[in-house]
Amino acid sequence: MNNIKKRGIDKSKLILSISILLTSIILGSFYYVSQVNKQQSIERQQRLEVEQQRLELQEKIKWSNREYIAKRKGECYDIYLKERKNWNNVKDFSYSEVRDVCIIKYQSKEPAKKGEECEKMLKSIAEIKDEELIDIIKDIYFDCLNNWFSKEF
Repeated sequence: MNNIKKRGIDKSKLILSISILLTSIILGSFYYVSQVNKQQSIERQQRLEVEQQRLELQEKIKWSNREYIAKRKGECYDIYLKERKNWNNVKDFSYSEVRDVCIIKYQSKEPAKKGEECEKMLKSIAEIKDEELIDIIKDIYFDCLNNWFSKEF
């Protein structure tokens, strides 16, 4: 009988120990999962904040570029007015964003070229990948068609 009591006590101690161990494992697992979720949430929030900052910076750069271009176009118009005041052959002006230059167009005193001569300039554009060079060739082509010449400021 004494032997059975010892086994019963040992058995109840074993069950209690296993129960405590299982409870600890279960609670620990829940705690671990909640910490992992919390960490993932923090990382997700940080990524969103970084992305928001990147977008804000891009927007600031875009507005800064627009302000610069508007300023340069205004300066270009002022140059055009000054040139027009000084010369009677000033015909037009433009601002090239690609090259960041003001282009003033003047009427040429040379005889006008035929359309075919001007067309030869455009044939080379197809193989060119450089935007700046394409912009220059287009300007030369339109100057040719209108019998103008250009000066860059």
